[in-house]
Amino acid sequence: MNARSRLTGIATGDQAIFITRQAFQAVGGFPEIALMEDIAISAALKKLGKPCCLKAKVVTAARRWQQHGILRTILLMWCLRLRYFFGAHPDALAARYYRRQ
Repeated sequence: MNARSRLTGIATGDQAIFITRQAFQAVGGFPEIALMEDIAISAALKKLGKPCCLKAKVVTAARRWQQHGILRTILLMWCLRLRYFFGAHPDALAARYYRRQ
């Protein structure tokens, strides 16, 4: 996940996103969408400048990974991101994402 984020400049919520108040306000905060808000804000922030990836570790919840398995979770997230990239509405993606919980 870290390699992907460094390569694309897109961070996801389970990686912990730190934003200055100034940058957060400059992009209008998190968009009010049902899913992919982390990807949307990362894309907006990239327009302001290159993201900085910290080497420090952050502990985030592993519930989804433990409940559904690593491979299935990765495949689901790739599928959802790809659909989002090609224009799928976040509400439709959220329905698919939360159906698995």
